[in-house]
Amino acid sequence: MLTQIVTFLIFFAVIGCILYGRRLIKTEKVDAVFGNPEYPFETEQEANERLKAVSEQGDWGIIKVQSGTGSIENTIEVPLIPETKRGLKFDAAAKELQIISDEFFKLRNHNPQFKDKIKELKDEIKTYRKNLDDTQEVASTYAKDIVKIARRIEFASIYPPNALNEMQNAIINFDVAQKEAQGGLRFVDIFLFPAGTIVASGPSCSEQGSGRWLPKPSDTFDKFMLMLKPSVGYKEIPLLWIELVDVSKMIGFILPDWIADILPGEYPVHTQDGIVKQNFKGQVLKFVTGDFKLFKVPVPYGHIWDSFLRVFLGLVFGILIGVPLGLFMGLNRFAKGFFDPLIELYRPVPPLAWAPLIISVLGIDNTGKVFLLFMVSLSIMIISARAGASGTQLSKIHAAHSLGASKKQILRYVIFPNSLPEILTGIRVAVGMCWGTLVAAEFLAGTTGIGFVENVAKKYFQYEVIWITIFIMGMLGLLFDVTLRKIIDKTIPWRGKG
Repeated sequence: MLTQIVTFLIFFAVIGCILYGRRLIKTEKVDAVFGNPEYPFETEQEANERLKAVSEQGDWGIIKVQSGTGSIENTIEVPLIPETKRGLKFDAAAKELQIISDEFFKLRNHNPQFKDKIKELKDEIKTYRKNLDDTQEVASTYAKDIVKIARRIEFASIYPPNALNEMQNAIINFDVAQKEAQGGLRFVDIFLFPAGTIVASGPSCSEQGSGRWLPKPSDTFDKFMLMLKPSVGYKEIPLLWIELVDVSKMIGFILPDWIADILPGEYPVHTQDGIVKQNFKGQVLKFVTGDFKLFKVPVPYGHIWDSFLRVFLGLVFGILIGVPLGLFMGLNRFAKGFFDPLIELYRPVPPLAWAPLIISVLGIDNTGKVFLLFMVSLSIMIISARAGASGTQLSKIHAAHSLGASKKQILRYVIFPNSLPEILTGIRVAVGMCWGTLVAAEFLAGTTGIGFVENVAKKYFQYEVIWITIFIMGMLGLLFDVTLRKIIDKTIPWRGKG
């Protein structure tokens, strides 16, 4: 058996060298001609066709690329047709190297003699392993590893020693020639795009790729104005706009339908003449579902409003439940001992770990996202309120007792004001956490919102849109923070004064 294995490896080395040599010739050819100033030897007709295609492909802006479409979400952001001689050289070399790479990874040892040998080897090893008992586990594992090596050789993932040395040298030489031809653009790549080219994979070579992540302010502003328009927007929804909504729709959204269900009697049904006679229960159903007309009021809507509303609702619910619970834990040892382990158990878990579960249970609409933000803000508000309540000085409580204050009055006029600085600071922290979690949740599942816009924009390399979403999130976060700081300064002037 050992003789057959050695014979097999020698036979493979010969076959591998022959197959490898064919690819090496092509690689050395590309390496040799890349440094030639006339490479890739373009004819006059080919040059004219290329320049014509360059004039038609447009630039990074959306005016030429998306002329007359009225939409911006499918903008082709990367013009790939080379414009200059240097760009043509890199483009042609990239395509040839891609062909060589594809052929290299398709190498297979399909020689009939090789197939017979490897089949004979596998059959012999299979028979050998069948005759082994449980005490010969090492021998069985060794034979199994030999089969794995044979399979890897069959798919050309193992080569004879030193077989790839010349190919490695050719690649190094090509890399040197490429850097020389690139010239000063190397420094642009290093400082403006250190992670690599804009096209993550493939043979494409865009001359404007370096620094594309930093678009022109004029292009960014133009796209921002387009996204504000209701006729264009993003996925047919503007960033922020005002529409007139009937008040009845708001009433129908707020009131639950079961209000009509619990009333006595039956809903009206149509007669044989097709006429429906309304009764009191039917009128109530129309009222709670908003099926009537009143007057219209302006209501904001759009991606910005949806994200803002989700953060606001999640934060409000977290405050309404977290603050009373935190105060209770800070004043009661039993409550602290019961709730504290539960809070500390789920608080360290990253919000994104809960996101798939919550979205699966509550859906991808606003309910799941608001509940996720509620979970984020809840733990922060509980901890901040508990810290504020437990940090109240006993001398203040004793002084209030000596003045005849009741427990409710001490809670309202002593403990709660003393906890307000901690609570408002917790709100500021919760706002930042909610914004970060919201964008991640909208990345996972969403049809509106700032995170949804950025998630779609990255698929089409729309860097203007990405910068717009980053700017919007920063401004909204700053607006929240400035508002809270103003509230803190106005409502608790005793902050930091003992």
